[in-house]
Amino acid sequence: MSLLTLCTFASDVLTLNNAMVFSGEIVKIKGCIVLFKSEGIKYEIPVADIFSLEFEDVNNKVYTDYMKLADNDPNKCMSGRMDAENYHGKNGSHFVLGLLFGPFAMIGTALANPTPEKGKDTYAMSQNKNLFSDPEYLSCYKKKAKGKMIGMEALGWGTWILFLIAIS
Repeated sequence: MSLLTLCTFASDVLTLNNAMVFSGEIVKIKGCIVLFKSEGIKYEIPVADIFSLEFEDVNNKVYTDYMKLADNDPNKCMSGRMDAENYHGKNGSHFVLGLLFGPFAMIGTALANPTPEKGKDTYAMSQNKNLFSDPEYLSCYKKKAKGKMIGMEALGWGTWILFLIAIS
């Protein structure tokens, strides 16, 4: 009976940087986000906010994936995404490109190769200049920068389509 009780109460443990500790189930680790389920509620927690993870079952697939991630520094990815989000590109320019050229602007951006060095704001304002040559940082930076620019171009193209429908 006591063995059953132990198994029932055993769970994964998540400790945040602010020393708060939670028990529940680590459902998935995706990119720089940990999906954590506690008391039936799912939470998305940025890896940068997590101090430690303790897994109940070391044979769990989520645990083995986590160990692969542990070989890399997850903060590099988060830093790349945040730099691209905060500093890369001129949103207004990409909106106008989408307005004028629609899907062609989005195709051009998809083929582009955004880097922190090409974004003058990123180069000037980022605190992560030491990571500018790191492949993991660059991969996350490029993905986020492209997504942000294509989003603005799609918004511009959508505005153009709405304008045409409105004047018809």
